[in-house]
Amino acid sequence: MNNKILKVLNPILFICFVGTAICMVLYKVPGKLQYSEIMGNMHAYFGTAFILLGIIHIYLNWGWVRQNILKRKKK
Repeated sequence: MNNKILKVLNPILFICFVGTAICMVLYKVPGKLQYSEIMGNMHAYFGTAFILLGIIHIYLNWGWVRQNILKRKKK
């Protein structure tokens, strides 16, 4: 079940990451969108979605994290 969810979640997570980065670049680069409220708001929305989806992603992959990152070395 987790694999099916992750197949949908991972691309959306990537889109949110890219969207956050693009909005920040457009917010900072001189032009029509520099310091615009819409770019600031979009950056906030993409960032919030990225964080929430990232937490879900870690939750769904917690078994892998526990096995590969949090394992204790045997003496």
